[in-house]
Amino acid sequence: MSAVLNIGFLPLTDAAALIAAVDFGFAQAQGLAINLHRDVSWANLRDRLMVGHYDAAHMLAPLALAASMGVGQARCPLRAPFLLNLNGNGITLSKRLLEDFAAIGCDPLADWMSAAKGLAAMVRARQATGAARITLATVHLFSAHTYLLRHFLSAGGLDPDRDVELVVAPPPFMVDFMDRGLIDGFCVGSPWNSLAVDRGRGVLVALGCEVLPDAPEKVLALPAQGRLTRDGEGAALLRALSQASAFAADPVNRSALSKAMARPDRLDCPAEVIARTFSGRLALDLDGRCRERADFIRFAGPGLHRPDACASWIVAQMVEAGQITDRAAALEVAARVFAPDLAAAAGL
Repeated sequence: MSAVLNIGFLPLTDAAALIAAVDFGFAQAQGLAINLHRDVSWANLRDRLMVGHYDAAHMLAPLALAASMGVGQARCPLRAPFLLNLNGNGITLSKRLLEDFAAIGCDPLADWMSAAKGLAAMVRARQATGAARITLATVHLFSAHTYLLRHFLSAGGLDPDRDVELVVAPPPFMVDFMDRGLIDGFCVGSPWNSLAVDRGRGVLVALGCEVLPDAPEKVLALPAQGRLTRDGEGAALLRALSQASAFAADPVNRSALSKAMARPDRLDCPAEVIARTFSGRLALDLDGRCRERADFIRFAGPGLHRPDACASWIVAQMVEAGQITDRAAALEVAARVFAPDLAAAAGL
C-alpha cells in the first residue's frame, strides 16, 4: 500500500515539480500517494505546515529560515532539503502609471533599469507635490520577491523603506488588488504577471532573472521533527521530485504539463499562459512587446536542487533588508534548515 502524504502548494508555475510528481506518476513509482492541497497565501500555508495539517509544503526559501528562527512569527524549526527552482518572478506596474512615465519621457519597457529610474523620477515628482506614495506589493516579507523589489527600487535611486509603500498580498489576488486600485504594482511569481498583462491590467517591466540572477525561490519544506525526516518516505519524495523536475525542465513536456497545471484545483489558469512562462518568452504589454530569457525559470541543472547552496545568499538578503542583525546566528540556523543530508540519503 502506498504511503499517503498531504502536501500544500500555492498556484504558481514553480509548483510544477510537485504537480508533475503527482499527475505524471513519479510519486506513485516511489510508492507514494500524495494529496495536493491548493492554498491561498504563504502565511496560511506556513501555519498549516506548522500545526501538522500538511506533511510538507511548497515554500518560499527565505520563509523556511525565518520560521525556523522565529523572526516575525512563531518559531517552528523546519527542514528544506530540496530546492525546487531558481527565478520565475517579475515586476508588473499598473497601466494607470503609463501616463506618468510618458510625462517624464520614460519608456518603462525598454529595459528594467529604465523602468527603475523612471519610477524613481515619478516618485520624486509626487513627493514634490505632496501626493500619496506609490504602493507596491510583494508576496511575503521573507521572500526573494521582497529582495528583488528592494534591489529594483534601490537601483533606480529610491529608498524602499521611505519612498514607497510596501505591502503584502497573496499571489492569486495580486491582479485583483491592482484592478481595484489598492496597489500600483507588484512583484510576484509566474503566471500572475502574465495574467495581468493579458487582462490589460498592467505592464511587465522587469524579469526577476534580470535583476537578481539565479535567485533561490521555492523549496520543499518539512517540519524538522516530522515523519519525512525520519524514514524512507522522505527520501522517496525527494527522488520523485528530482525526476519530476527533470520532466518539467524538458521542453517536450511543456504542453502536457501546462494542461495539467491549468486545472481548477491546480493553477486555474489558461494552459497557454503557463506554457509561455515555461518557455521564458514573456509578453510585456498588449501591443506585442516581448522579452525572452531562457533562464526566466529554472527547474533543473547541475547542483540546482542542493539546498545548502542558497543559505548564505538568503542570510545576506535578510541582513541587507534589515530583517535580522545577527548574521552568524542566522547562518548557524540556516546550516540546519538547508542541510543536504536528506538529499544525500535519497541518492541525489
